Amino acid sequence: MQHLGQLCLALVALVLPLSAQANDVKGVIVEKSFLQSMQDCAEYLQIPRHRLVQYMAYEFPEDEDTKCLIYCVGVDLRWWNNTCGLHEPGIVNFFQPVQGDRQYEKRTNECLERNVRSLKLPNHCCQAYETFQCYFREFGNLVTCPQYVPLTKLQATQAALDCLNILRISDDLLKCYSEGNVRDVPETRCLYQCIDLRTGLYTPEHGIYLSRFYLRDLEANDLRYLNQETKTCRDRIRHSGCNSCSEVYDTHQQCLNGIGVSGYTSGLITEASKIALANLEAGCCTEKVEPQILVEPQVVIEPQVVVEPQVVVSASSEEGYSYASYQLVPEAPCISCGRPNSVPVIPVLVPQYNPPSKPCSRCRAPSAFVTPAATPVVDYRTRYRTVPSTGQELLPTLGKSVPSFGYPKPVELASRWARVYHAIDASFQTH
Repeated sequence: MQHLGQLCLALVALVLPLSAQANDVKGVIVEKSFLQSMQDCAEYLQIPRHRLVQYMAYEFPEDEDTKCLIYCVGVDLRWWNNTCGLHEPGIVNFFQPVQGDRQYEKRTNECLERNVRSLKLPNHCCQAYETFQCYFREFGNLVTCPQYVPLTKLQATQAALDCLNILRISDDLLKCYSEGNVRDVPETRCLYQCIDLRTGLYTPEHGIYLSRFYLRDLEANDLRYLNQETKTCRDRIRHSGCNSCSEVYDTHQQCLNGIGVSGYTSGLITEASKIALANLEAGCCTEKVEPQILVEPQVVIEPQVVVEPQVVVSASSEEGYSYASYQLVPEAPCISCGRPNSVPVIPVLVPQYNPPSKPCSRCRAPSAFVTPAATPVVDYRTRYRTVPSTGQELLPTLGKSVPSFGYPKPVELASRWARVYHAIDASFQTH
């Protein structure tokens, strides 16, 4: 038993660093699995949970909800858009061909030609669904582990803007960048390194990820990123002994130049520099507004116009106070119509009645409800007396009780009639 506990501790010690490393991602890197994307899209589209269980079992029926779910997954994982349709590098990233199968690409292309390209499908949901089905049936098996998801151009531009601010690029260099002049200076080399590191295209441990560059340029679908010549060039620069900034910049210029989308990173720097300069010109401080006096004409009573000045207090005149200090508190109640001679409103005071609280009782015994003492009322026909507050009460000489409702109106019996009643009752008992 002791050995089993030691084994469990050893397994936990091995799993914790791996899980921490999996969750420790830098910058704006996105890694997501196909199943995670389906779960997110099911929430976006408000698809019932029992349908999600069906999808998790890799069952995708031909209904409208399922087709739009697959379309959402394609947009989320960057293998589909409404302009170009399918991005092959993006969808191939989530499928693994069966080992030894050499016909999977041919079968997939034939399926796409037969079910997507030659047909005029009604909407994007149908197009994305039929495209996915061809890869799901013919290309290979779905990859279950998370995969790298390429950023959009807008996200990559934001990453470049963040790097400009992080590295504190000078205003003069920003002006050069904004004009398209991304010259080779130490600041530019480290800017390339920061952008690739922030977007997940480079790590100090691995170097340049050529497969992620292939995914980054989805529209180009340039397989030269993955050939042996490009890999050899990357490895040569990596082992040359230069620093990380020069390693990334030289790999871009010597190995990746002319592959994929031309000038992708330099274009990001140019667009981000324009935004940075615009932010500098706009600034974040607003001019102080002096207090103004607003004159509002009121109702004319005399030949002269009654003018009531109103002072507007600017927030900038009360520095050091919270937002709540700027909220003006009226010193007097507002007049409904704005007339100085309006009849004042007199509030009506409504008395509040607080009934006496009754103690709780599990058994609901009569003694649990405490009520004021009441004068006993005796019905001379039934020989029962009742107390109005309780509804019924048992006389000491009787063996049962009956409710007081439904009988003639009770009258009070004088004390002498009570003595007569007891005397008659005693005589009956003796005989």
